[in-house]
Amino acid sequence: MPCTLLRRRLLPVYNQKDTFSSMIIRYRWALLGLFSIITIMLAYGATRLEINNDHASWLPRNDEVAKLLLQVDEEFSSNVMVFTIIDFSDKGVFHPDSLALLERITVELEGMKELFNVTSITNIIDIRKTDDGIEVGDLMSGIPRTPEALEELKDYVLSKELYVNSIVSADCNFSTIMTNIESSYDEVAIAQKIFYKVGEIAGERPHYFGGDPAVHYYMNEYMNRDMRILVPVMLVVMLFVLAFGLRRVTGVMFPLTLVGLAIVWTFGLMSLFVLPINVLSPAVAVLLIAIGSDYAVHVYNHYLKRGDVLRSTSEIAVPVVMSALTTIAGLLAFATTKIEVLQNFGVELAFGLGSACVMSIILLAIGLYIFRVKASPSGTECVDDDHIFSRIMVATASVVHDHARVILAVALVGLVIMGYGISKIRTNVDFIGQLPKNSPPRQGCNILMDHFNGMYPFNLYVQGDLEHPAVMNSMNYLENYLRCEETVDGHTSVNSLIAEENWLLNGVYAVPETRQGIANLWFMLEGQDILKTFVSTERDKGLVNSLVKESSTGKMRHLANRLEAFMVHNVSEEVVTIDPGKLTHQGRLDLEAAALERASSQLSWLSGFYDRSNAVDGPVFMDRLSQRIRTLSTHLNYEPVWLEAERYLKEETLEVLPGTLIEEIMTYVLRNTGRTDILLDQPLIEQMIVQASAMDSQDAKVTSQGLMKRIDSSLRLQKVDALRGSFDDLLSPVLAGDKDFSKRAGGVLWEYLSKKPTFFLQQVSSVEGIGSAVEETTSVHINQAGMPETIRVIHKLLISSQLQSLVLASIIVLVLVSLTQRSFRRGAISLLSVLVPLEFILGFMGLSNIPLDLGTVLCGALIIGLGIDGSIHFLHYYHQVQKRGIEGKRALELTMGHVGRAVITANATTFCGFVVLLFSQTTAVRNFSMVNSMAILLVTISVLTLLPALITVIHLSREKDLAEADMGHVAKRVLEMKPEYIEPVIIKKTNAGDSCTSATRRTQESACKELIG
Repeated sequence: MPCTLLRRRLLPVYNQKDTFSSMIIRYRWALLGLFSIITIMLAYGATRLEINNDHASWLPRNDEVAKLLLQVDEEFSSNVMVFTIIDFSDKGVFHPDSLALLERITVELEGMKELFNVTSITNIIDIRKTDDGIEVGDLMSGIPRTPEALEELKDYVLSKELYVNSIVSADCNFSTIMTNIESSYDEVAIAQKIFYKVGEIAGERPHYFGGDPAVHYYMNEYMNRDMRILVPVMLVVMLFVLAFGLRRVTGVMFPLTLVGLAIVWTFGLMSLFVLPINVLSPAVAVLLIAIGSDYAVHVYNHYLKRGDVLRSTSEIAVPVVMSALTTIAGLLAFATTKIEVLQNFGVELAFGLGSACVMSIILLAIGLYIFRVKASPSGTECVDDDHIFSRIMVATASVVHDHARVILAVALVGLVIMGYGISKIRTNVDFIGQLPKNSPPRQGCNILMDHFNGMYPFNLYVQGDLEHPAVMNSMNYLENYLRCEETVDGHTSVNSLIAEENWLLNGVYAVPETRQGIANLWFMLEGQDILKTFVSTERDKGLVNSLVKESSTGKMRHLANRLEAFMVHNVSEEVVTIDPGKLTHQGRLDLEAAALERASSQLSWLSGFYDRSNAVDGPVFMDRLSQRIRTLSTHLNYEPVWLEAERYLKEETLEVLPGTLIEEIMTYVLRNTGRTDILLDQPLIEQMIVQASAMDSQDAKVTSQGLMKRIDSSLRLQKVDALRGSFDDLLSPVLAGDKDFSKRAGGVLWEYLSKKPTFFLQQVSSVEGIGSAVEETTSVHINQAGMPETIRVIHKLLISSQLQSLVLASIIVLVLVSLTQRSFRRGAISLLSVLVPLEFILGFMGLSNIPLDLGTVLCGALIIGLGIDGSIHFLHYYHQVQKRGIEGKRALELTMGHVGRAVITANATTFCGFVVLLFSQTTAVRNFSMVNSMAILLVTISVLTLLPALITVIHLSREKDLAEADMGHVAKRVLEMKPEYIEPVIIKKTNAGDSCTSATRRTQESACKELIG
C-alpha cells in the first residue's frame, strides 16, 4: 500500500541555486546576442586557419635538437627536399625519349624561383679527367641519339658511385629528380606546384614523389578528407543515437546545434591563438560531437523529468560542470608535454568541451524556455526501473557483490600479465607510415628505399673553417664512419668532391694537406648549385650528407644512439695537427698506435660498406698493417718513384734542363735512396741547377722544391700500395674487385702516412707529451642532424609525455573527485576503477605490438578524464542510496539499476566517436581510435564490475564517509534551523519500504543531508 514521504527543501539554499537559472532566463536575449557575436567572430577566424603537419615544428621551441634542425633547414634546406621518381620500366632510363622527358621536367623546375637546386641525370655535376687535368661540368651536354652513345653514357653513369642509386637506379628502371625548396617559402605550397608541373609534363608516365614536403602535403590532403567525411558521419551517427535515446526533434536538434557551435568556437580559438590544424584535428572535431553532446543530453533529459527550466538547470548545472571539469583536467595534462601537436590537442579539445558545457547550461536553458519544450515530469524517480536492462544491471550487481573477491583476484592476475605487456610497448614515429599504403608518397618512399639510397636525411652538421685541411680531413673520417651503417647510403659532402678531384688529378683520394691545395680544387667547383646543399657561402658551416634506407622508429633511434656514442668517444671540439718529431720516443709509439687504430677502423668501415656480408674487422687490419710496417722496406718498389722524378725533370720544369744535369740530379737521387725514404738536400739540388746555368736562383728553387714534392708524393703512393698489399688476401672477391673501395682505402692509408697527422684532440689525449707536439689547433663543432635524431627526440618525448600526462591527470582527477565526494577513499576508488582498465589496454598494446605513437600516446590521460565520469556518477548515486538508510547488497543493486544504464549510454556515444575515427586515412588517428575505443569499453566494464567489487570488499559506508569528512556538525546545524525555512513536499513512497507517515527527526536528518549532498 503506497504511503507518503515528507521531503524537506531548504528554501534559502534552493533560492540561491535558483538565482543562477533566473538570471539566465532574465537576460536571455542579451546572452543570445553575446553568444551570437562571439560565434560570428570565431567563425570568421576559423576560416583563416592554417595547416601544419611538419613534424619538425612539433618539437619544443627551446629544445637544442629542434633549434639545430631549424638552423640546418634554414641554411641548407636539407629536410626540404622533394624527390620526383619517374618510372621507365618499359624503355629504361637510357632511352632518348626517357632522357628527353627528364630534361623537360628539369628545365621546367629550374625555372621555379622557389627552388635553389634541381638535380637530375641531365644536369648533375660531373668531375671528369681530361688531358689537361680535370673538368667540372654537367654530366650531359645533350641527349645522345645513337645506340653507341647511349650505351657509353650508361656505362659511365653506372661506373660512378655518385650516380648509381642516387639519380639512376642500378637496374636503370627508375630515375629521380631532386629539388631543394628555399626555406623562406611555404614548402607544402611549393611541393604542390612541383606535383602539378611534373604531372602536366609526365602525363600518363608513372611518377611518384618522396621527401618531407611530399609527406606533409599528402598528410594535409588526407586530414582535410577526414574533416570533410568523418565529421558529417559522426553528426549522422549522433542524430540516430539522440533520436533513439530521446525520441524528440528538439532532443536531436539542440545537442547537435550546441556541439556545432562548440566546434566553431574551438576552431575559431585556434585561429585566435595561431594554433594550426594538424593530423589530430579531425579527432578533436569528432570527439567534440561525441563527448560534448553528453552535457546537452543530461541537461535536456533532466528538464524532461522536472518540467521546470529554473529548477532543472539549477539541479543539473553542478554535476554537469564537475563532469566536464574532470574530462578537461585529463586533457589539460597534455598542455605540459613538449610535443606541440599533443599540447594543441589537449588545449583544443578541453576548450571545446568547456564551451559545450557552458552552452549546454546557458543556451539550452534559454532554448527550452523560448521554445516551450513540453516536458514529462514524474514523481517516480525514486522507484526502481522495471526495464529489462535495469533488471540485468541489478542481477549483475548481485553477482558482483557475491563474488567481489574473485573479481578482484582476476583483476590482480590480469594486472600482472598486462604489466609485462607494458614493458613490451614500442614507439613508432614513422611519418610516412601514417599515410595510406597506396598514397603517392608512400609508393615513392618504397621505391626510394628499394631502388635508391633512401629518403630520410642523416647529416652531420659541421661548424668551423671548412677550408682548413684538418677540418676537412675530419669530415672525411666521419663520412667513412657513416658508411659502416648498413642502412645509410647516398653520401655527399664538399670534402668528398674535393677528394674526388684530387684523385683524378694526383691519384690520391684525400683532401690536400695545404689550404692552397684545397682552394685550387674548390675554385673548380664554384657555380655548382649542389654546393648550396652542403656548404654555406662563407664556408664556415657544412654538412656531411647521407640518406637512410629505413623508416622503422627503432632502427632510426638506434642509428642516432650509435652515432652519438661514437662521437662521445671519438669527437671533440678541437682538431689538432701533430708534429711527431717533438714527441718523446714513447709519445711517438703512442701516436703511431692511435694513427694505426684510426686507419684500421676506417678500413673496416669501408669494407663493410662495399661488401656487407664480408666486412673485415678493424683489429685484423691493424695486425696486418703493423706487420707490414715492420717489413716495409722489403715491399717498396722505388722504380716508379725514380721514373716519376725523371719525368718531372724532363717535362715539368720551368726551363728545359740539359740531359747531363738531369742525369746528375738522378744519380744524386739514386745514391740517397734509403730503405724506406729518399733523403735529399733541397738547397744542394738548387745549387746544382744554378751552377749548370740552367736557371736563375729563384727558378732553381721552385724547380728543386717541385722535385722534392714529386718524389715525396710518389714514394708515399708506393708505401700506400705496399700497405694495401698487406691485406689483399683478406678481401672477398667483391672487395678485391671494387675500384671504389680500393680508391678510398688508398686515401685512408695516404692520410695515415702523413708526416703531420691530424686528429680530434680526444683521440690523442693519452699520448705522452702531446701538448708540446701540437703544431696547430682548429676549433670545430659537430652535431648530428636529420631524421634519426628527430625520431630519437620524439621517442623520448612520447615516453615522457605518456608518463607525465598520466601522472598529472591522475593527481588532478583524484583531488577533484575527493573534494566533490568529500572523501579521499571515494576519490581513490574512482581513480582505481579507471587506472586498472588503463593498464590492461597499455599491456594489450605491448602484447599485440600496437605502437605508442602520436595517436596512442593520448590514451592515458584522455581515458582518465573520460572514464572517471562513470565512477563519479556511480559513487554519487550510491552515496544518495546510503543516505536513505540502505546499505550493502541492496544499495549496489539500486545503484547499478539506476546508474548502469546511464553509464553505458554515455560511454556508448563516446565509443561511437572513436569508432568513426577508425575510418581515418591516417594511421595515427586510426591507432588512436582503436586503442581508445577498446579502453572506453574496458572502463565501462570496470565501472560496472570492479568498482562495485571494491566497494564491497572495502566496505564503503556512509558512516565512514561522514567520519572522514566530519559532516556530523553539518546535519546538526540543519536541524537547528528555524522551522519556517522548511517546507514539506509530498512525494511517493520509495521501494525501500520505509513507512514515513510522520516527519520524524530521523527523516528530517536524512532529508536534509540528502539536500546538502
